[in-house]
Amino acid sequence: MKRQNLFIKIIKYLLIISSLLIVVYIGLNLFVKSKEIKVDKNKLMNDTDISLSDEQIKIACLVLYEHMNPEFHNYHFLINDAFSTRNNIALSTANIYIGKYCDIRNLGDTSMEYQTIDLATKRYVMKNIDYKLCYNYVFSNAYFGKSTYLAASNEVCCSQKVSQSVFIPLISPQGARYENFRTNQLYGLKNASEFYFSKNYKDLTSKEFISLCLLINNPHIYDFLEEENKKRCEEKVNEIYMKLRKH
Repeated sequence: MKRQNLFIKIIKYLLIISSLLIVVYIGLNLFVKSKEIKVDKNKLMNDTDISLSDEQIKIACLVLYEHMNPEFHNYHFLINDAFSTRNNIALSTANIYIGKYCDIRNLGDTSMEYQTIDLATKRYVMKNIDYKLCYNYVFSNAYFGKSTYLAASNEVCCSQKVSQSVFIPLISPQGARYENFRTNQLYGLKNASEFYFSKNYKDLTSKEFISLCLLINNPHIYDFLEEENKKRCEEKVNEIYMKLRKH
């Protein structure tokens, strides 16, 4: 009888704890959703000037996220979206979009607030934007060159937060006025392909495209024009190319 009563008590406690966890989870989801920025698909399309092939998208997915399944997977669980890299092209899309169309000074004061907005907007992108458009958008706007020197005359320069998975270009806050702008920045796959290989991005070989993807991933250590980086870049490109051939 005592064991039966103990068992009933345990079941009751488990039910109470489960109910509390469900309430917290629902509340957390509602809170995150309230922070999302509704990405305008038309703006994404207007800012996109390339159309990657399916093979190029798979290569990009392999280089940037270390898997070859670029389609979005909705895990339905917030925890998975927060820690998984599976859908991070949506996060990169959100990063660039927010940097271009939102005044980051009004989004929050702490890193946690920024991360919450990024996560919420990532989930919005996953549910409402095609993954191919996201890849085309990111590669149309990604940074493929050296660092930038910016001298701000009237306002302090604020750099756009960098995604953990893809290097996102520095974007100035809206309204800032800059003078003495000196840069060797190179943005967009179309420009990068012409600059580095003197060819259209559609005509890039797999290894050439891998090289440019690595530049997005880290434009400092994978700048293959720098003598000290050439061996490292060649080894990394060959490593990824071998993985690609196995698939």
